[in-house]
Amino acid sequence: MKISPQLLVLAAAVSISTAACFYPPTTVPPPDEKERTLVALPYDLAWDVVNNVIRRNGLHVDASEPSQRGIIEASGPRFSLQEADCGMVKSIGGTYAALPESNSTSVYNFLVKPHGPESTMVQVEVSYNSPVKVPFHTATDVDCISRGTDESRILSEIIAEARVTHRPEYYKSAPAHPRAEAEGEPGATIRKSAPPPPEQPPEGPGSEPGGPTLLPPLPPMPKIN
Repeated sequence: MKISPQLLVLAAAVSISTAACFYPPTTVPPPDEKERTLVALPYDLAWDVVNNVIRRNGLHVDASEPSQRGIIEASGPRFSLQEADCGMVKSIGGTYAALPESNSTSVYNFLVKPHGPESTMVQVEVSYNSPVKVPFHTATDVDCISRGTDESRILSEIIAEARVTHRPEYYKSAPAHPRAEAEGEPGATIRKSAPPPPEQPPEGPGSEPGGPTLLPPLPPMPKIN
C-alpha cells in the first residue's frame, strides 16, 4: 500500500508534537531572610530611600500606601534567565531553558514597616510572568520563579543609600561679639565708655561736701597794757 506524502508529514508532525513538552520551573524561591533587611533609619527616611532606589532602577510605581500598610507595587522591564526560572522545553532537538518573551512582565512588591523609632524593616519580592512557546503547542503563560538576584541587588542599593542618609540638621548662628563702631561691620554693637566719676574732696573739719576747704579760726590777739 502506497502512503501519501501528506500522511507522512502529518505523522511526523504528530510525532514531533508528542515529543515536544514543557516542564514547569523547579528553582526553589529565595528564603525570606534573603528578601528583607533592617536599615538604621526612621520610617519616613527609609520610605524616601526606597522610592529613590525605585526611580533609579527605572521601575514604574503602580500603587503606593505609605501611611496605612507601607506597601509599594512597581512594574519593571523584561527580565532574563538570570533573574527567573521559567521552566524547560523538550523537543525533538533536545531540552533547553524556556526563554522569557519580549512581552514578559516583572512586578516588584516592597514592604516598608517601622521597627522601633530609629530603624525600619524593608522587604522586596519580585514575581515574573512570561508566555512560553513549545513547538506545535499554543503559547502558555508561566509564573516564573525568582532566583533572588533582583531582590539581592535592590536591597544592596537600599542599604548603601540608607548609610549615607541623615535627617537635615539646622544650626542657629552664634550671636555676634560686641565690636567697636570704628570696625564698621553691620549689626555691630556700639559700646561707649562711661565718664569717670567726679573727684571727691577729702572730708575734714570745716569742709563741706563738694565745697571749698575752710581754715580753722585764728586765736585771739593778746592785749597790750
